[in-house]
Amino acid sequence: MDRSVEMLWSSRARAFWKESMPYISAMVQSGVPLVTSFLLIAGFAGYTTLIHQVDQTFPFVWIGVLVLTPVVCWNPLRTWLREADTVFLVPREAQMGRYLRRSFLYNGTTGLIGAAAVVLIYSLLYVKGPGLIAWQLLVIAVLAVKLLNAAAAWRERQLSWIGARRGMRVLRWIATAAGLAVLLKAQPWMGAVYFIAAAAVMALIYRGLKRYPVPWLTLIAEENATRRRFTVFFSAFADVPSENAQVSTRKYITWLPARLSFSKENAFAYLFAHTLIRTELGAIVLRLTAFGMIASFLAAYSALWSGWGSAGVCLLFLWLVGTQIASLVQSHRHSVWRHLYPLPDDSRLSALLKVDRIALFVCGALVWLPQAILLPLRGYPIPAAAAALLIALYALGLRPSRIKRSYMGESEED
Repeated sequence: MDRSVEMLWSSRARAFWKESMPYISAMVQSGVPLVTSFLLIAGFAGYTTLIHQVDQTFPFVWIGVLVLTPVVCWNPLRTWLREADTVFLVPREAQMGRYLRRSFLYNGTTGLIGAAAVVLIYSLLYVKGPGLIAWQLLVIAVLAVKLLNAAAAWRERQLSWIGARRGMRVLRWIATAAGLAVLLKAQPWMGAVYFIAAAAVMALIYRGLKRYPVPWLTLIAEENATRRRFTVFFSAFADVPSENAQVSTRKYITWLPARLSFSKENAFAYLFAHTLIRTELGAIVLRLTAFGMIASFLAAYSALWSGWGSAGVCLLFLWLVGTQIASLVQSHRHSVWRHLYPLPDDSRLSALLKVDRIALFVCGALVWLPQAILLPLRGYPIPAAAAALLIALYALGLRPSRIKRSYMGESEED
C-alpha cells in the first residue's frame, strides 16, 4: 500500500510509544515518579532559599552559561528511521521533506518548551544579580538562540564527513556559550550583534562543506542510539529485549577496570565494569551524577533545611544512579560464552556486587563532594557527615540485598 510519508511517520511514532507503554507502567509502579516529584519539590525549596540568600558575589553569569548552554545546544531528532529505509524509503527521498518536517515540529516543540521552562527558572536568580536584560526579553532571546542551534544541528547532520560534523558541533557549543555570556553580562544589543555575526559566520562555513540532502545513515544511527537509551533506562525496571549495544571508548574512565588483576576470579568483574563504563548505561550514570553534583551544590550553597535537605538530595540522586546500575543484573544473562569458557558461574554474583559497590561509592562521593565543602563552611558539618554515613550504609548494607534478590529472581526465570 502506497502510504504518504506523513502517515508513515505517525504510524511509527505510535508503534514506538505503544511498545514502550508496558515499560513505562513498570517504571511508574517502581516509585520513580514519586521520588522524582519529591526531588523536584526539595529542589525548588532549596532554589527558593538560594534566591533569598544570594549576594552579588554569586557567579550569576557562569551559572547561567553552565545551565543554559546544554539546554540550547542539545537538539535531538527523532525520525523513527530504521536500516531497511535505505532500501525502501530512499526512492521516495524527494518526499522526505514532509516526513522530516514532522520530526522538526515534534522535537522542536518539546525542546522549546523545555528551554523556556529552564530559562524562566534561571531568570528568578538572574534578576537578583546583574539583571541587564529584562526576564521577558531573556526568554525570547534564549528561544531564538535555541532555534538557531536547531537549524545548525540539522546542517551538522547533513555534513558528509564525520570529522566536520564533530568539529562544527564543538565550534557551535563554544560560540553559543560565549554568546550567552555576552547576553547575560553585557547590554542586550551587544548579545544580539554577537549572535547575528556568529550565525552569519557559521552559515558561511556550512555552505563551504559537502553535505547530503537527507543524511540517511546519520539519522538512522541517531535513532538507534535513542532507542538504546530508552532500552537501557527501561531495563532498570523490567526485562527489555535489547538490540545491539553501542560501545564507546571513554578513555578518561576505562583505566579503572584496567586496575583489576587478570585472573579467573576477576573475569566477571572486568566484564561488568567495562559493560557499565563503555555502553549507554555508563553515559546515563555519568549524566545523572553530573546533575546530582549540580543539585547538591545548589542545595548545599543554600543550606537547604539546615543542611538536612541537602543530604536528602544527595541520597535521592544516589538512589536514581543505583536504579540504573541495577540493570547490570540483566547484562550477559543470555550470553553463550558463559557456558563455553571454564568460569565459575557463582562468581558472577560476587563480581556484580563488587562493581555495583565501587560504582555507587564513586558516584556517591562525587555527589557528596559539594556538601563536604560547603556545609561545614556554613556551620552544618553534622548533615554532611550524616550524608556520608548514609551513603556508606546504603552501598554496603541495603544495596547488596536488593541486588541479590534481583539476581536470584533472574536465575529462577532462567
